[in-house]
Amino acid sequence: MNYQTIRRGLPAASVRALIKKGTLEEADVYRVVPERTFKRRLQQRANLKLEEADAIARLVRITEQATAAFGDLEYAHRWLKLANPALGNEVPIELARTDAGGREVEAVLSSFTHGDYL
Repeated sequence: MNYQTIRRGLPAASVRALIKKGTLEEADVYRVVPERTFKRRLQQRANLKLEEADAIARLVRITEQATAAFGDLEYAHRWLKLANPALGNEVPIELARTDAGGREVEAVLSSFTHGDYL
């Protein structure tokens, strides 16, 4: 997802496609866009607001990085939902709700990818 897509507002239908594809889980989307809001945007065929689209892009990026690190989307989803000692026993997907937390998750994944097994 590039900046222009995020700035224009990601269509809610595109997020639904990511859920159907398995890239994102519904519960993870609702962590950053309230369920009622998301469903309303779907019904109205509307775009997500800038902050919502940015949060979705962050979740996609982290999920893709975890999938690349572990070689398996299902395992990546599980890893993202488990408390991690390298993150102060925080749950990665919860940290990813913010940019700062997302960067911490990305750093741990990068360390793992480069052979530093945490």
